[in-house]
Amino acid sequence: MSQYRVLTEKYWTEIINFASEMIQIKSYSGEEGELAEVVKNKMVELAYDKVWIDEAGNVVGKIAGSKNKKGIILNCHLDTVSVGNEKAWEYPPFSGEITDTEIWGRGASDTKATFALQIFAPAILKKENMLPDCNIYVTGVVHEEDSGIGSNILSKNIYADYAIVGEATENDIAIGHRGRMRYDIHIKGKAAHASTPKEGINPHFFLSEFIKKLKDFELEKDDFFGKSTIVPTIVKSNEESSNIIPGEIILTLDYRNVPSDTPEKVEAKLNKLIQSINYEGEVIIDRYKFNVNCYTGMKQEAYQGAPSFSISPDKKLVKDAKQILEKALQQEIDIKEWKFATDSGYYKEQGVDVIGFSPAEIKYCHTVRDKINLEMMKKGMVGYLALVKELCD
Repeated sequence: MSQYRVLTEKYWTEIINFASEMIQIKSYSGEEGELAEVVKNKMVELAYDKVWIDEAGNVVGKIAGSKNKKGIILNCHLDTVSVGNEKAWEYPPFSGEITDTEIWGRGASDTKATFALQIFAPAILKKENMLPDCNIYVTGVVHEEDSGIGSNILSKNIYADYAIVGEATENDIAIGHRGRMRYDIHIKGKAAHASTPKEGINPHFFLSEFIKKLKDFELEKDDFFGKSTIVPTIVKSNEESSNIIPGEIILTLDYRNVPSDTPEKVEAKLNKLIQSINYEGEVIIDRYKFNVNCYTGMKQEAYQGAPSFSISPDKKLVKDAKQILEKALQQEIDIKEWKFATDSGYYKEQGVDVIGFSPAEIKYCHTVRDKINLEMMKKGMVGYLALVKELCD
């Protein structure tokens, strides 16, 4: 049995109990304060060298490496999506139920169980006199589910060589994902009584032409990620009465962009499409922003969505991580993409090389079957011990 497996077994009960404890704390976006304090106290108990909560409410623990080199960031998020219909859950969503094979509850797969591994891994190495050379920053960020503002702020204040993001990868390595941008298309017309349509400018007629042409929208392609996608999702009118031509309707577009697809490119193409339609009214493109209210009281405007992210499979971090994990876990490790957006792009924008690693399974994230398999979680713990120790050395 490897040294990492021995250490995992030694601390296993503590690890899964703390994962369960975190799951039992409701921590929707903007309501992460209680969980942040629990995590902070656990880090202090585990003899982290420094622990703090920043202005946004992110909790950060630092364990100094033996040579105080630049370091590695371990990232998970404190917040979760809502539980939906509680009656549809096999176990109560905030129970943190530990069965013979799984831990259940909202956030088990996204990302509280993985965060427990990240919190314990460097602390165990320190306690067992196996500290690596570099500094280790373990971070639980806020508002990942609605804006990414936690990682956006944190990535600019902690400097490291590498980052590992704990979103679900089934113990494989994730090296990228498409980004997400939300655009609201404001179609302004002229309100009028529905009985006298010639006196108004009906924005619905523009909308019908726009959606038809959207099917032929020129999308960026990528060898690894495939195509960007653009999907109309919500239509809102400024009128509720059925006998009034609205003065404005708003169409929401969900845009998933490959790394080469920038906001500037997208907006230029949308403008070209708009100009191709003969319309008397005004049409405005708005990349959607909203006010984020952090539990600390900090307020900031943020875009809805997340930047795209990719790292080459030929990068040293990816090659080294794959080799380390295959040796530690004694199994083939796949290199894959995430099908959903994560906070990884914020660290990439700061020049940090990033990979994803987690024992959680994507199919359970955001569902009423949110859970994590204990045997996969054990392997994930072995993997985190190996990665933190060997990447840092």
